[in-house]
Amino acid sequence: MAKKKQKHILRLDDLSGTPGFVLTGLQTNQALYKLAFDFNRLFHWDLHLQQDLNVIRKNKKVAFENYATSENATGQKIRLVNNEILLTVSHPNTLFDTDEAYYLFPKLQSFNYILILPEEEGYSFKDLQQNFIVAYPTKFIEVNSTRCGTVFPVFPV
Repeated sequence: MAKKKQKHILRLDDLSGTPGFVLTGLQTNQALYKLAFDFNRLFHWDLHLQQDLNVIRKNKKVAFENYATSENATGQKIRLVNNEILLTVSHPNTLFDTDEAYYLFPKLQSFNYILILPEEEGYSFKDLQQNFIVAYPTKFIEVNSTRCGTVFPVFPV
């Protein structure tokens, strides 16, 4: 009689310790390149545009912009990613088109952008809130990465 294979499901709740990074959600009307510029200016980072993250959402291939710094001593990067894109849906028999939203992190739909900080960088959520002083409204929201219930994309090298 053949042995039945056991199925093991790994949940984020099962992991001991911290995930090694800090997730921060951002809500703002500014473009991603402006945010990257301001983070570079205020925190002396070197965020630069990376290859788009191509993922499948609602049976469509969609591309999300992302910025990253150079690798630190342990090979990690700070990342600023677009979490939401709007694609125009045309309606041929009507006067108006509509937009459909797609999310890189579908469980985090209230954020336009996500900032991913390796813990080794030493920045806290409070540091970001206090030191990101710009002329446009930006709201930072701390994300509990062990509770967000989502899968991280594979970032291109």
